[in-house]
Amino acid sequence: MDVKAIRDDVETAVKHEEETGALRAMIERAVRGKSGIDEDEVARLVSGGVKLLREFVESAPTIVEATVAAAEDAGVVEDVRPIFETALSYTREEIDFIPDRLGLAGLLDDAYLIYGLMQEISERHRIMTGKGLLPSTTFSEMQQVKRLIGDPTATRLDVAIVAFSRRQNVRETIEQILGRIGEQGLAMDLPARVAMAGERSLLADIPPLDLGQAERS
Repeated sequence: MDVKAIRDDVETAVKHEEETGALRAMIERAVRGKSGIDEDEVARLVSGGVKLLREFVESAPTIVEATVAAAEDAGVVEDVRPIFETALSYTREEIDFIPDRLGLAGLLDDAYLIYGLMQEISERHRIMTGKGLLPSTTFSEMQQVKRLIGDPTATRLDVAIVAFSRRQNVRETIEQILGRIGEQGLAMDLPARVAMAGERSLLADIPPLDLGQAERS
């Protein structure tokens, strides 16, 4: 499964962030909106938030490769190949849920959707065999990333994960979701969620960035 195009997009987004500090500025605006926060805490959350979100985006192609390798070892790769291909197809579409022109912030939807689809594959295998293809901790930051993305975009992404895992057309699905999902969402099962034990993520202290909807106008 060739993820070179995704890596190229990530490299471009990282360079954009280094040149513009766009994601850093978004996080700083959100953090400074909190009451009773001092400058040291602002610096900690901004620096840590950029680092964690950059790592989340940068690791997306590696998660695809790891899931492919695990599926090959388990002898199920052909069964789930269409889901891998759908994940890659989303990253190539001009229409998406968060504009790519936002740099690293603009790839959070790509990364979240990739993680979600790989989680679906792993969890399907766990349900069938008792063991996930990847450790559940692989997906430990997903809920915080979802919260930072904010609704309605986060809900749209979750519904897209369900639709894409059922091997539906990428462009038509995106257009349908953009047209139908505002604040309400749709009545359908959302992706499998795994309870994550462990340390509290620094991302939990950053207010939602509300990506997608406002930037589209």
